[in-house]
Amino acid sequence: MLTHPRHKSTPAIIDRQALHALGVLVPVRFNPVKVMPGRHPLGRAGDGMRLLRTRPYIAGEDNPRDIDKYSPRDEPMVVEWEEEAQASIMLLADVSASMALPQKAALRNACLLQLTYSMWRAGDRVATTLFDNALLEQIRAANLKKQMEQLAATLSGSRAAGTTDVASVLRQYLDQARCRYSDLLFVVSDFVSTDENDIAPTTDWRPILNRLQRNVVPVIISFQVPEEMQGLVKLCDTERNSRRLTWLSRRRICCVNLAERERVANLIKSFRAAGLDHMLVSSQIEVYPQLARLARVRRQRKY
Repeated sequence: MLTHPRHKSTPAIIDRQALHALGVLVPVRFNPVKVMPGRHPLGRAGDGMRLLRTRPYIAGEDNPRDIDKYSPRDEPMVVEWEEEAQASIMLLADVSASMALPQKAALRNACLLQLTYSMWRAGDRVATTLFDNALLEQIRAANLKKQMEQLAATLSGSRAAGTTDVASVLRQYLDQARCRYSDLLFVVSDFVSTDENDIAPTTDWRPILNRLQRNVVPVIISFQVPEEMQGLVKLCDTERNSRRLTWLSRRRICCVNLAERERVANLIKSFRAAGLDHMLVSSQIEVYPQLARLARVRRQRKY
């Protein structure tokens, strides 16, 4: 499990020893990440506006009152502003049977802890909702310390889990939100379902994405079977609740890893076709770089 040393000037937001006692290591980098630029508090009372960009005036589309009076007469310019406010971010965390494997569970927990810490520190409001084939409990606290502690304690607990049904969960989220949707929705899952047609964002998710204005970021949890696992091993199918002994040769391990890479590649292709950003995490050292890459892509697209 990767851990990062804390700088001496960084305030003690979370108690590592308390989280370790719960069985959760904290691979958190103590740097805030803004995935929604401009949607952060000003640090003073009252609402405010800040300069977004200046661009040429488009006749018939822009309001003439928005023309900058200091722009040249032969080249009128429009000044665009953006309101500063806290962004509301929801993390949907898959706790289904397929995510109960230790390797996947550790990656999911690392992603949730890093997302929660970075976005709280960036000034956003973050909540986490667990799901399998339906929405389960929600974790929301008044400050970052309590949020991290409650999240770590909940993730370390054991529970009976069902199968993954992301499309159904998103529909339930829309019904419960009642048009008060979060500004950004992260779905942390391996996206493994017994129904082959479940993950189809270009078709089944289209009405959902339109209502959410496509502010959905899938976080794909993947894995690699290490070559050191060669030999006779006991494998368990958590979704079917079955176990069996099997012989893992080097060839079979290569076939399993190749099938997983192809599955993930098809997922990414489908998400891109639906116009969604995504994160792919297959090791804990990738969590923060993937989040930083996502923030950089979203900033470049906006500006």
